[in-house]
Order: sequence, then structure tokens, then C-alpha cells
Amino acid sequence: MERLALEMQALDVIPFPALLIDKDYQVVFMNKHAKELYTQSGQTCYQISHSFSEPCHFHKDHPCPLKEIMERGLKEYSVLHKHETKKREEYHLVKTVYMPEYDLFLELHIPLEELLSAFDTARLRPELLINSGPLAFFLWERKEGWPVRDASKSVYDLTGYTVEEFLNGKIDYASLIHPEDLERVSQEVATYTNTNKDFWTHQPYRIITKDGKVKWVLDHTVSVKDNQGNIVGYYGYVMDISEFYEKERLFRLLAENNPNGVILYDFQEDKIVYANRVFLRMLKYQEEEVIGKSVLAFVDPKDLERAKRLIERVKAGFKKHAEAILRLTTKTGKVKWFKLLGHVVICKNKEHSLITLMDITREKERERRLFYLATTDKLTKLLNRHAGIKMFENLLYQAQRYGVPFSLLILDIDDFKKINDELGHLAGDIALCKVARAIKKGTRKNDIAIRWGGEEFLLLLPHTADPLPIGEKIRKLINAISIDGYGFLSVSIGATTYQEGDTIDSMVQRADSALYSAKRKGKNQVEVAEAVLKDP
Repeated sequence: MERLALEMQALDVIPFPALLIDKDYQVVFMNKHAKELYTQSGQTCYQISHSFSEPCHFHKDHPCPLKEIMERGLKEYSVLHKHETKKREEYHLVKTVYMPEYDLFLELHIPLEELLSAFDTARLRPELLINSGPLAFFLWERKEGWPVRDASKSVYDLTGYTVEEFLNGKIDYASLIHPEDLERVSQEVATYTNTNKDFWTHQPYRIITKDGKVKWVLDHTVSVKDNQGNIVGYYGYVMDISEFYEKERLFRLLAENNPNGVILYDFQEDKIVYANRVFLRMLKYQEEEVIGKSVLAFVDPKDLERAKRLIERVKAGFKKHAEAILRLTTKTGKVKWFKLLGHVVICKNKEHSLITLMDITREKERERRLFYLATTDKLTKLLNRHAGIKMFENLLYQAQRYGVPFSLLILDIDDFKKINDELGHLAGDIALCKVARAIKKGTRKNDIAIRWGGEEFLLLLPHTADPLPIGEKIRKLINAISIDGYGFLSVSIGATTYQEGDTIDSMVQRADSALYSAKRKGKNQVEVAEAVLKDP
């Protein structure tokens, strides 16, 4: 136990939070950085880090490293978690190591966004680094091959080589670097050295371990300078990121082989950070024309406001699976329909929306065609009776609820039976089509023309309290239609306006009565039904 007490004291010099945890998830020790970071509301690791009431593995996207180590017999395990801290939520790389001599687990919580800036080499010394931690420390000379002058014991876990093998010159650091990456890393060192940089972070590169395995590493290098300010060596903090790098490679492999479009969207900065080839092909863009652009730049103006509301919901904290149907515009100006499926993922320590886009343009066109067939009279191309009744119901509702006036015309072709009997049904069909075109020509954009049945048509006039002018206009247009072998057509029209308490039946009956009144008066005229006086 005396040795454990010393180990606990040593944990206080580690520059990030460290916790000792037993198999029941009870925290038996927190170093000073952990105490400064967390509220300590609770006795278990999941209470302290997440405010959970049960272990992490009961929660989605929170695999428990202790559970993984115990169930799989591992020595260590790393996961990426979002932790609740005193100031805000932060993403941490949780590195967990089992210490069998104490039957305890050592957890290191490394803030990812601060990882590259957390090391101040003016105050840190190699002996303060924990040798079982996720970072390997190197001190390199500024010489060919970058000989290692000092290193932490954890370099063995990373490379398979011991500290002694590095220090006695059996291998220098350059020999570790994969041949395909060595030239790039060398160029980066030369560039930053020549500009006298204090520190830099290399692009991820590969190393080859003693047993021939390839690992991806993140290397944060700090310059060592003499009294004159000249760079004479380098401190290096090297971290194995193979697991995360391979996950990114796997993501890209899966995304590029997805038959649908896939984009990764940074909704906080409003920019696309990744788009697969299918997405680019569907919208006819090159990659450089998409990456860094707002996703709204590709949304059709008709759906722009709805797309903005969806994005605001995600920003406001809606993290569940989201689904939407939107129109996007291709580079050539063509509008396509897409079904979008999105959910929030963590990429490079930041929340993004992973969006899958399925092109449903053909389905929408079929849907539109089926709707057209279901609502349109095949011969005249006007609305059929079933669709017309739906529109009639909508106008009645607006009139009853908001007092919006509307009128109704019923048109009947005079002596239509004579055309069919003398010239045949084909001539009758021609007459019906010509009347339908005249009705369309004589009505306004918002007026609703319906083939009510046979030679009878119904016309709904929204926001209209006096139907007579429109009725007369249509009557004259139809009266100018000539049918070969017959002569000019005429129609009788009955008209009425909505009155309080009206129904479809009452309005149609009133307009029908006016229509037959027009027939009795000699046809080819408009008869407006008189208003029914209500009892006081």
C-alpha cells in the first residue's frame, strides 16, 4: 500500500486528469487535474465524468473501457467519450490500463482539442511523463537520422524497441518511419527548422515497429534551442492513432462504395467537409466545388427555409436520427428530389452531421404522374369530380372559418345530345375539349375548373362575390367556338355565391336551379341565383 500511495503522488505531476478506479467503478483516487476539471458529484467514474446513474456501456456511443478489459482479458483499452466538466462538455481520449498488482484501473482523460497545445516543454521534463501512458516521449538530436538522446519507457509499447536500443544507436528515429512517408516528414522538419518554429504538428505518418507492424502516429514536435536561439534538437510527443486513422479510412471506404450520396457536414461552421463520388456525380460538381461550401448552396430555393430550420434544430441540440425530403439543384440547373437521412457523429473531436442522400426524383415523378391521373379528367384535362369536391371542401372551410367569399358557376353545353346524335361521339369529345380550353382561357390563375360529368362543368371562383362578369366572359368565349357540320356552340350558366350555412349540396342545388332557369329563358346566358334571405 505504501507503493500505491507513492504512485498516487506521482499521478499529480501528469499534465492531464488521471483516476484510479476499482472493478465496481468506484473512484479511489483523482489527481489534481481531475479534481480541477470535474464537479466530483458522485463516487463512480460514470457519475463524475457523465452524470450517468449507471455505467457507460448502458448508454449509446459510450463503450466502457473497464468492461471491455474485464470481459476480453485486455491489458488496456482506449475510447473516445464526451465528458461533463465544470466549464462545458469536452471530448476526451480515455486511455485505461489495468494494474493487476493493485487490482485497479488507471484512467487517463486526455482532452483532444488541447492535446497539441497542452505541453509546455519549458516546464515539462521527460521523467514527469507516465511511462504507461498513451504518449511516447522522444528527445532527438538535430542530426541525420534524428538520433534519440532520451525517451520514455512507453516507446516500447509504441515501437517494440526499448529505450536502451534507441540510446545505444541500434536504431535511430528516421529508420522507424515508413519509407513512403519519410521524405514528407523530412521536408516538414526542414521547413519548420529553417523558419525557426517553436513547435509544430506533423501530418499523420506511419512507423514500422520492431515486429514489422505498421502504425499511424500523431507527432507533436517542440524545438530545443541553445542560448543563441538556434535549434539544436527536438522534443517529440508521439501518439498511436492507428485505431482512429483506420476508422477514418474505413469510413471513407464505406462511403465511397455506398450507392447513395454521402456528405459529412460541419453544421456549426456551415460547411461540407467530405462528399463521396456518388454525391458529386449526382449533382455534377467537382470535389473542390463542394468542399468548404454551405450545404444550403445546393438546396432549391423552394425548400431553402425548411432546410434552414432543420439545421437550426440540429444546432439547438436535436441529435436523434433526422429524415427529410428536399429538392437540390445540380450544377446544370436541374432540380432533383432527395430523401436525406442524417445523424450526428463525432469526427476529429467535433460534432458533424453524417447525411446520406437517396435520389428519389423518379419516384417523385411517378408520384406526381399518379396524382395527376387520379385527379384529372382524362379527356378535358380539367380536375375530375372527385378532386373537385376536395377543392370545394377547402373553399367552404375558408369561408366558414375566416369569412373568405367565393362563387360557383355550373356550365352546361346547350343541345349537346344533338352533336353526338348527328355528328357522332368523336365530334362530341372535340366539343368538350374545346369548351374546356375556353374555360381555362377565361379564368384566373386561382380559379378551379372541374369536369362535373357529361357535358356539365363546374367552376369555383375564390375571393369572388360577383360571379357574373367571369360567367359572361366564359360564355362569350364558348359562343365563339365552331364545330364543323354543326356551327357555333353555346352554354347555359348558373351562378351563385357562398352564403352563411352553405354546404356543397346547397350551393350546387342553387346554381343548378339558376342553370335551368337560364335554359328556360332561351339558353346561351348566365343566370345568377338570388340570395336567400335569412330569418332575423
